[in-house]
Amino acid sequence: MLFRFLLAGLLLAGSYAAQAAALDSKKIYQLNEDRVFQVRVLNRETGKKSSIGSGFIVGDGSRIATNYHVIGQVILEPDVFYISYIGKDGEEGELKMLGLDVAHDLALLGADKRIGEPIRMSELPPRGAPIFAMGNPLDLGLTIAVGTNGGILNQTDDSRILFSGSLNPGMSGGPTFNDRGEVIGINVATARNDISFIVPSRFLMELIERSADGALDADADLKLEVARQVLTYENSYIEQLLRNEWPDLDLRKFRLPGAVSPTVRCWDNSAKLSASARYRRFQIRCTNKNHVYLDEDNNFVGKLIYEYFWLESDELNAFQFYKLYENLNKDQIETKMDRDIVSNFNCATWFVEVSSQELKSNLCRREYVEYQGMSDVLFTAALTGHSDKGFFITLIMTGVDYEATLPLIRKFLEHSEWRP
Repeated sequence: MLFRFLLAGLLLAGSYAAQAAALDSKKIYQLNEDRVFQVRVLNRETGKKSSIGSGFIVGDGSRIATNYHVIGQVILEPDVFYISYIGKDGEEGELKMLGLDVAHDLALLGADKRIGEPIRMSELPPRGAPIFAMGNPLDLGLTIAVGTNGGILNQTDDSRILFSGSLNPGMSGGPTFNDRGEVIGINVATARNDISFIVPSRFLMELIERSADGALDADADLKLEVARQVLTYENSYIEQLLRNEWPDLDLRKFRLPGAVSPTVRCWDNSAKLSASARYRRFQIRCTNKNHVYLDEDNNFVGKLIYEYFWLESDELNAFQFYKLYENLNKDQIETKMDRDIVSNFNCATWFVEVSSQELKSNLCRREYVEYQGMSDVLFTAALTGHSDKGFFITLIMTGVDYEATLPLIRKFLEHSEWRP
């Protein structure tokens, strides 16, 4: 009995100590306001800001962590732009590139001197725990946002934490703290459906370890390194898709691949038709969410989109049905990328057989001009030989190794089945 009493007392004392150690937002702000900076991309000619974000001291005290998308403009045009920091007290200086983790939107930068005490990092707290994000929103000065840990999103590759608070542009790259004042993640405040995300600190710790040898080669074309990292990440993702067991999805007479990964969500996308329509159409769209930031124009790669479309009518004649089917079967990649970023599509056409049904297939590829080895791939397959029903599948992948996508396309076709 005495042992149980002492144990209960120790547990209660530990609970009180933990509560006493918890910090509020005011204290966290005061402890770190000199260790969180505005990170700026400046034009070499004018000296004026082209973009801003946030960053914080890590490592030996001369290094600053931020998001890749904050400084990505310098990768594209290093002769035009450079990176600098400015602190709350007005101290500023130039930063060099030490390391990149493009897939997880991280960059490690270095100053030419020690600029302060590094912030201690820690693992993610329990789901629902309070967390605190610091940064420089909209160039209005340093602030702190209070929220809760919404947990790691399984729609991504476990590289995003849902943050219940509001992260505004300019807070990207700032630290997110637990209630002990330890960094558990890095803010990502990009235009991703206006939802706030945090990158877990473990990815930053890995980047710091990989970058221990010093700066990246300032004279090297870092777009090659960006492409290498993106392709490594995407190849790994595609290999995982190929290893997965794919669930089935039924659409009228076809049995098809469903959500091929936990990163994919499938939704009904059927258009509402008027009461006078003389045909019926059904549409299912599946997409992933673990996209990778590419450039300052909010272009993302790593998209996987596949869509199934079924059309049928017992009222239209063969000619009318064919014209309708042809008009609806127009596929393209949804992007605003300029021709100086991607080339024109190069396509090949052939016929394939699925469960004794003939499908006309198109495989199109366009290449990224600045990022060697990266391509966008568009595959379509349309049912032929029917005068009252039609079906087509569209499969889109962006920023990938073209050759790596071919086994995935093959598996999609092999996993598709016509049911009489």
